[in-house]
Amino acid sequence: MKIISTIGLFLLIACALFAQEPLSGALKTGFSDVAATKQKAEAGDPQAQLSLADTLSSNFKKAEALEWYRKAAQQGLTEAKSHLGEMLLFGDNGIRVSENVKANPSEGIRWTFEAATNRNAKAFLNMSTALQNGIGVSTNLIEAYAWLQLYSETETILGRHWLNQLALKMDVRSLQGAQEMALEFKDGKWPTLSPRKLAEGDSRLKLSGVTIGKTPLAVINGKTFSEGESSIVALKEGPLKVKCVQIKQDAVLISIDGESESRWLTLK
Repeated sequence: MKIISTIGLFLLIACALFAQEPLSGALKTGFSDVAATKQKAEAGDPQAQLSLADTLSSNFKKAEALEWYRKAAQQGLTEAKSHLGEMLLFGDNGIRVSENVKANPSEGIRWTFEAATNRNAKAFLNMSTALQNGIGVSTNLIEAYAWLQLYSETETILGRHWLNQLALKMDVRSLQGAQEMALEFKDGKWPTLSPRKLAEGDSRLKLSGVTIGKTPLAVINGKTFSEGESSIVALKEGPLKVKCVQIKQDAVLISIDGESESRWLTLK
């Protein structure tokens, strides 16, 4: 009995060691791969930069991932442009606040457009989302449908569902125009990117009143601003920090957090 117990204990220890060995090997391989990838990324390898960005993003280190996506995108990698554009269009949250990525739609739409015109499927979807909601561009359901149709031909099930949902919001004439536009996109006849300019009208922000006096005031989306004052405006796609830069008789110059250029809102 003692011999049997000893043999059994030996087998148990052997099994435990055998089970640990593959795990240990896998961990060593994983760590060495990330280390090697990081070295290549820092040496300027764009594919390694993309891979490192993906790893950082999957570990919720979004701010760090953003910078590596940017490096790879600047070297021409379409997939990196798509990831970079998406993070900047909609923002992204890490585990800690310091790892959050703040939305910058004006830059995000440019990277997304570059990826889409290089036939990246996720960029097709993000262009459609931006055009449906006026994020970085003016709302345009016809063009949004065209981009979504291209996406539906690569991601059939969800793509067709979303395409049908959008079709319910459009009339027959608009749908025909959108389908014709999609055919042009397939032939590489891309549209001109027209980033949204608030001076030309913005469905999200409305200047409803201006008072000129000792202290000029402007009312934007129901909030009263004085010159130099900032406030958060609640929108359906999320809060937007707006600063009132200058107030004129019939227009207000504002800056939006995350955008590099100031914009004019006109009184209607």
